[in-house]
Amino acid sequence: MLEQAATRYQQDLAADSAAQAYLLGRGFTEQAAQRFRLGVVKTPVQGHESRRGRLALPYITPAGVVNFRFRCLQQHSCKEAGHAKYLGLEGFETNLYNVADLNKAGSTICVTEGELDAVTLSMCDIAAVAVPGATNFKKHQARCFDDFSRVLVLGDGDTAGGGLNKKLINDVRATPLRMPKGRDVNSLYLEGGADALRRLLTG
Repeated sequence: MLEQAATRYQQDLAADSAAQAYLLGRGFTEQAAQRFRLGVVKTPVQGHESRRGRLALPYITPAGVVNFRFRCLQQHSCKEAGHAKYLGLEGFETNLYNVADLNKAGSTICVTEGELDAVTLSMCDIAAVAVPGATNFKKHQARCFDDFSRVLVLGDGDTAGGGLNKKLINDVRATPLRMPKGRDVNSLYLEGGADALRRLLTG
């Protein structure tokens, strides 16, 4: 069912100019959308009806699609609107996103606070996985980073992002990269392109 959903939501995205404009505004190319199988929920599969209108972010592993998260696409404060910016699937545990990069990376891997930040780094040929929200890193996931000599964590430039940085310092011995206040990976990319992100990683 998850594979069916990913295929359907990709097709929905191809016919949704507003969702395409959102992704373009965030700097995501058509090639990146196809690679990560990004979609939008217009014709939901059974059980996804409450996710209608949201961006669909499939969690893809070598075994296929194993999970989803869904992002609100409305240009408003989700908190004021009375709903969550992101929704998961009921009954599913949280996973690391973009685990394919764990096998593609060399000795260094980046960890971001959200899926779209990991997509942004990968577009820049920087290996990255994402934690789906600052509080969702699980201690057993630390084993995924055992083979890396450097783990760089890029929490958002706010209190929650600082909490993620501290969590990975303790559990993974990661090196935190200080994000400017109010910024995240994607906003830095929009402001300065791939070079701004590379400077952050090497600075």
